[in-house]
Amino acid sequence: MNLQISLISLRTFVEVARFRSMKEAAQSLGVTPGAISQQIRIVEERLGTVLFERSSRDMHLTAEGVRLMEALNLPFQQIQDAVEDFHHRKPKRDSLVVTTVPSFASSWLVPRLGKFSRLYPDIEVKVDSSVALVDLRHEPVDVAIRHGSGNYPGMSVTQLLTPQLVVIGSPAFLASVGPILAPSDCLALPLLQDRDRMDWVTWFRAHNVDDPSGRAARGTSFSDDALMIKAAAASQGLALVRDIYAEEAIGNGLVEVPIAGSIGTSLSYYFVTKPQNVQRQRIQAFKNWLLAEIAIRPNL
Repeated sequence: MNLQISLISLRTFVEVARFRSMKEAAQSLGVTPGAISQQIRIVEERLGTVLFERSSRDMHLTAEGVRLMEALNLPFQQIQDAVEDFHHRKPKRDSLVVTTVPSFASSWLVPRLGKFSRLYPDIEVKVDSSVALVDLRHEPVDVAIRHGSGNYPGMSVTQLLTPQLVVIGSPAFLASVGPILAPSDCLALPLLQDRDRMDWVTWFRAHNVDDPSGRAARGTSFSDDALMIKAAAASQGLALVRDIYAEEAIGNGLVEVPIAGSIGTSLSYYFVTKPQNVQRQRIQAFKNWLLAEIAIRPNL
């Protein structure tokens, strides 16, 4: 007689004995009642005995079934306890929730997060890039990367960087319009605008370019720099965008900087967290990594 019985079959027997129901045992093990019935049949055939008395309402162990259940119940419980003990002893990954604006997340932070994960594999970063600003005082957020004046009462604030506005255009577009030798040359070209249509106006003023016709404020406008960079890459015109957002597109050759003359912006990016969280290891690690990445940024 072949008495070899798999652990799967024996585990199935134990579950049916506990629930006194093939249907409930199937739900517990995540299989079909038919699979349960087949495993019970295998055990009974290998042992050459009937283990259950079946009725229309439930199942009862026979005397032989009781003997087998008494022999198997403790070992299976010990296996379960060992697995649970291993799970509880296993080091858990630290979770770090970061909130920031969509443009910063998509254009700068997310492409670099792989570096952080390789350096700190036990810290699991969760990025929230919803448009609405999250209230750090009441929401389960560890870090906010904010674009603003730096005035965040009651928070620990570290300045990360102040973006520069740079002119970009696609290689194909720039080849079609010829060289741009002076800031005033840009006025004759299609200009892609920010939401408020003020960046180009500010840029021309900073370079002492007269614009009596108001040409600097005309052109298709976009709600954020990421969309404007895509439009520039599609040869729709010149864009004036924050350098931090343009780095990836420039590095990939999608756009180029045709003329020097970047200007600083009035707002900066800040690392913001609750004062009581400043010394937490995962937050310190993330801040130090951000500052290191910013330090090695290319000059556009």
